[in-house]
Amino acid sequence: MSRYLYYFILVTMVTNLIASVPRILMRDSKDGVILSMIIAVIFGAILTIIVINLFSYFPNKSFPEIMKKSTPKWFYYPVLFYFACSWFAAGLITLTTYVFMFNTFLSYETSITITTLAFLLVISFGLFIKEKSVLYMTELILIIFLPVIIFLIIKIYTEPKLEWDFVKIAFTYINDYPSYNSFSASTYIFIGAVNIIIFNKYIKIKKKAGLKQFAILGIVGAFTLFTTYFIPIGFNGFEQIENLTFPWITTSDSVRMKYSLIERVTFLFVIVFIAVAFISLLIHWYVSLKLFESIFHFKKLKWKQTNLTPFLVVLLFGLIALATTRVINEFELVKLSMLFYDLLPLFYGVLIVSLLTAKRRLKL
Repeated sequence: MSRYLYYFILVTMVTNLIASVPRILMRDSKDGVILSMIIAVIFGAILTIIVINLFSYFPNKSFPEIMKKSTPKWFYYPVLFYFACSWFAAGLITLTTYVFMFNTFLSYETSITITTLAFLLVISFGLFIKEKSVLYMTELILIIFLPVIIFLIIKIYTEPKLEWDFVKIAFTYINDYPSYNSFSASTYIFIGAVNIIIFNKYIKIKKKAGLKQFAILGIVGAFTLFTTYFIPIGFNGFEQIENLTFPWITTSDSVRMKYSLIERVTFLFVIVFIAVAFISLLIHWYVSLKLFESIFHFKKLKWKQTNLTPFLVVLLFGLIALATTRVINEFELVKLSMLFYDLLPLFYGVLIVSLLTAKRRLKL
């Protein structure tokens, strides 16, 4: 499996470690969350392997190219539009979550509009670079920040304030029936590999993914979900954990680095995770933009030989993002995230059926 696919998965897992996923898991802490996470690890790893292996039949081709070559317009236009909207929604959830986080913990007095505009300004430049540049940027960000994230996670795991008795209490609910909301939210951490729908053109899949890749995905996914759910409980207790808006920020604020220039871990924690969230948001909206470009192309919308359709789409992205961050609050964001995660089986179903249809029609 290409290293870039692992990068996409890691970026999604790291970004959601402190975003909406832990909030949803804590909400279901007494409602079958442990069994939901176990099933999600198996289900998510299997779906990832299936999607990657299906794309191996279409080397050097993006999903829009595959669809246009193998299916009629009445089929591929709605499918591409559905995926374009889904990726935009995924990016919008990430953007809104981190804008709220930034304003709550780093810059309380800054207007939410100013913060959103700052995020959008940085992301907008990234949306017009080449696909290969996005891949290289993802690799660079992970090389720079992943060691810091690993250090912070080790620091938190070895903190004396971590009470494993609270974790043991949470484990007593392992026999409860699984919750669909927790299952879908947990499955979302594997969604990163699906970015292959645009980047398949530049990612070489030399051989099909198998048991080895399944094991790697399962181990990394299980560790991520264990850390996401149980560590905040170890610091904050089990009974009131569902009331925390950002449980991981509260957790990191319990840790100090005595001999560092920055004593409070939470500042370093938020800055590092925002950096990774930027690349996650960039990838989501980059994929969405390319999908919209494959559907809409206004030939007359030109300025000096440059077609302005992508700029129009990015402008719409920005306007919707500004309106969203101004209108909704943290609790409504969690509800929106839950709705999005609950539709994941449909998302995977449409993608797999589309690829199987293309494979059959092209006789591969």
